[in-house]
Amino acid sequence: MEEKKTVLITGGAMGQGRAHAYKYAENGFHVILADMQDPSQDAFRETIEECEKRGAQVLAMKCNITSTEEMERLFAEAWNRFGRLDVVIANAGVINFGYTWELTDEQVEKVININLIGTWRTDKYAAQYMLKQGFGRIINISSTSGLYGTPKLATYCMSKWGILGLTKTLAKEVGPKGIIVNALCPTKVKTPMCETMEYVQFINDLTGKNFQTVEEMFNGVPFLEVEDISSMVYWMGTSREAGKFNGREVALDLGTLQ
Repeated sequence: MEEKKTVLITGGAMGQGRAHAYKYAENGFHVILADMQDPSQDAFRETIEECEKRGAQVLAMKCNITSTEEMERLFAEAWNRFGRLDVVIANAGVINFGYTWELTDEQVEKVININLIGTWRTDKYAAQYMLKQGFGRIINISSTSGLYGTPKLATYCMSKWGILGLTKTLAKEVGPKGIIVNALCPTKVKTPMCETMEYVQFINDLTGKNFQTVEEMFNGVPFLEVEDISSMVYWMGTSREAGKFNGREVALDLGTLQ
């Protein structure tokens, strides 16, 4: 019997990460989930149980992607448990808002440390273990905000542009060794990150609308569903066709790049 493949997902407890976990689990993968939440917390526990219902073995760990020690432990545990890493999805991310000249050091450093340096740390250990086995696919979650500027979104744009530079560099480094590295750039997605009144106000400022609730915003502005992202992330991680390009950014943009 062929050994089951594995996927490792950062930010795996909720939102996009949860949807990715379900997609891979139902297609025969074992799943490694890392998140700032503890696996005993309700949302994370639900994700774990649903993956197991889909037939996956699950390794779930509380892990801060800004910590070298915790990330080293995550990848070592995954390797010791399953002995392989087929797909790694650098999904964890945060957002904040503010005009460039109003941002504090703390605001900038938080987003860069999690979104960009955290993705680099994820890629670093993914590459180290994939180089041992001579194959693998790394998928970095960037954003359409990594392709154009947006008012009041400097920290997020900086981090997501940086992820593309990382993706292209690592792809050149490990492509000849059988490892594919690409980035997915979604536009706005219906996730907990966007389900705040602060995000609603950001969209109002950006569009000139006057949405009063998250539901109004979701109905009034095009948003992707998490399943849209997961279908693409699964294709990028498993298909023969997606193994034919490397170091690319793939935009799932709902026409925003026209």
